[in-house]
Amino acid sequence: MKRTIVTTVIALMAYSNSVLAQEITSFPGMWGHEFYQDKDKLTWKEIDKIMSESQVAQMDWQKSKKNLLGGVIAGTLNFGSGIWFIVNEVDNKPVTGPVVAFAATGLVGSFFYHSAMKNKKKAILNYNDSLGKTTSLKVVPTSNENGVGLALKF
Repeated sequence: MKRTIVTTVIALMAYSNSVLAQEITSFPGMWGHEFYQDKDKLTWKEIDKIMSESQVAQMDWQKSKKNLLGGVIAGTLNFGSGIWFIVNEVDNKPVTGPVVAFAATGLVGSFFYHSAMKNKKKAILNYNDSLGKTTSLKVVPTSNENGVGLALKF
């Protein structure tokens, strides 16, 4: 009888830990953010599919993608204005216009990129929060006048 109880408790603990271990973690990498779920690296397609499962996370994820697109466009314009500056400098033409364009596109691009990263972080946090609400069973430490132990929390 004791073996059955111990085996059941161990099985419930393993089940509750596997249910809670589905959160997504993001780390900055060499070529952008890397996403992991349970020590498994996720591709962009996988993370996009996962984010589409949660309504709240999907809204922030879509905002992040749009802001990132705006940042890429502003970065491309920044690159072009940098080339424009170099060409005018070599040809001894006025460089005021290219300098202003370079500074403005750089500033706009950084705003878009910052907003994209903020929305991406918010989407991941919202997704992780939604997972915490769906678990139906947890093992929590408890203590009372009878001693210290583990309790199942539903």
